[in-house]
Amino acid sequence: MSSIAILPLLWLAAAPAAKLSPDVAKEMADAVVAMDKVLGLESWSTQGGEKPCIDRGGLGATAKDVGVEETRKCAATGIGKGLPSLGKSYVLAILMADIGPVTVVALGIGDAAGWGAYSCDPGRKCPPQKLDATKKWGKRLIERREKACAQANTIWFPEGQKACEPGPAK
Repeated sequence: MSSIAILPLLWLAAAPAAKLSPDVAKEMADAVVAMDKVLGLESWSTQGGEKPCIDRGGLGATAKDVGVEETRKCAATGIGKGLPSLGKSYVLAILMADIGPVTVVALGIGDAAGWGAYSCDPGRKCPPQKLDATKKWGKRLIERREKACAQANTIWFPEGQKACEPGPAK
């Protein structure tokens, strides 16, 4: 096979799936919401009476920083058994700041590569989107993936499994 004939095949292999399986899309969105709730992100602790397992203390001088290990243990309680595609079709990345967890991103792998979902406020639908630099939400996902992959303190689930391949060059 000539090198000219191989190039289109390589492009097709690197391109994200045109459509994400509805089951995987729902599970990715559900996984992000579950992590938001358990970690108290995106106002989930003030909406709907959700009680996060992370104790950030009170406001101002009584606030406490939350470390990577405490966040990892807490997040593990939110994973549960209802996520059969975790580690097969997507991974979760919890981005950390000095004060504790700041956001959660689900990033597609394998057949779901090129897709992702991230934290959003209660009451909003946050379905997975293509990682596409020409689209507002796709660009935000690419930026969050880059941060997650660049920061040494990012927490990945399943542990040791990352989704740091280059994104679409659109």
